[in-house]
Amino acid sequence: MKKAIIGVVIAIVLVAVVGIGVLVVNDFRQEDILRQEMLEFENLTRAENIDLDQIDQRIRELKTTGDYGVLEKAMKDYLADVVNTSVSIANIINDERIVNALTPENYTEDGPDFVQTKQFLEQAKSDIEQYKTEVLTLLTNEGAMSYIEDKNLDQYYIDLYKEIALSEDTAIEESNAELEGSLDEAMSVIDTESQVINFLAENQSGWEIQGENIVFNSEELQNQYDELVSQIQ
Repeated sequence: MKKAIIGVVIAIVLVAVVGIGVLVVNDFRQEDILRQEMLEFENLTRAENIDLDQIDQRIRELKTTGDYGVLEKAMKDYLADVVNTSVSIANIINDERIVNALTPENYTEDGPDFVQTKQFLEQAKSDIEQYKTEVLTLLTNEGAMSYIEDKNLDQYYIDLYKEIALSEDTAIEESNAELEGSLDEAMSVIDTESQVINFLAENQSGWEIQGENIVFNSEELQNQYDELVSQIQ
């Protein structure tokens, strides 16, 4: 009888141990899948030509389950917001209306009052400032952690999120400083373009377009114009 009891106890222990082993192995497998998925997802966000549709599809396709699935969704949502905000900024900066604002074609089409150009440049600067605030907030530890703080996950998963989703503080500071400098430079260009457009609107009778050139009727106006434009070049 004693041997029978011992046998039952051993069987129960073995079942328990085997069960725990399966869970541990499954956890390791889930973690490996998560790490690989996030690596591939990050590569998508670093591509030269970002495919937003592909990113959106990748977000919807969770490769892990349970708490790992919650973790994966939070990470993907975070990276997607960073990418979308960055793309919004890039779309504004690369808009042809900024690129072509100081061209004879635009001077002819929208001058001499430049109503549309003024409105666009003002809105572009405002939008960049808004997106700048958003992306710089996202690119902080606090911004990243906000995507997981209400998920009620154990500390292990929170630590894993930190390990995968967050960079070192120095790296974040360097990238933020570089990004902020680039956006400030872009807004400076828009500011200067606005100054040029306002200058032309205020001196409508002092210039005209001849062929592909703007010609001023006084050397003083020409010098002022050249000085403003040189700040962009």
